[in-house]
Amino acid sequence: MGSFSALYSKENTIREKIKKSVDKTVSLYYYCDTVKNELFAELAVDFASPLPVYEQIKRSIKQAIARSIISESQALPSIRDLASFLKINPNTVARAYRELTQEKIVNGRAGVGFWVETTERMELDKSDLLREEFKKFMEKAIEMGFSQRQIRELIDRYFPEGGAR
Repeated sequence: MGSFSALYSKENTIREKIKKSVDKTVSLYYYCDTVKNELFAELAVDFASPLPVYEQIKRSIKQAIARSIISESQALPSIRDLASFLKINPNTVARAYRELTQEKIVNGRAGVGFWVETTERMELDKSDLLREEFKKFMEKAIEMGFSQRQIRELIDRYFPEGGAR
């Protein structure tokens, strides 16, 4: 009888270890899936834009890094997953990843995966990204018929002198 209870106890211990392992795997999967979905939500491709699609992908990834949606050492979606999500050729995603690798923003290679290499360089690029976004805002406002004076008044309302928002 004693050996039966020892066997039963050992079996329960193994079950608990498996359960903990499965719980960790499910949690990690959920975390990775959540991060991937957040990144996918950030990635927008405008096929009518004069900017090439691979450049739009690069810009979106840089913005996601700058906004801390993806962080240092975090894995990026696979080339196939991203291409499938965006409904584009995988070579386009591969080119974006390759150029981000050359810029030392991401690291990795096809078949192994890609991840964010460093966010230090992105701190320097934040002002460039903001400048690009502001330029798009200005172009859109002018397209809508606003004068530079009207745009400045609008900005001044949001950022009154002496006050921080």
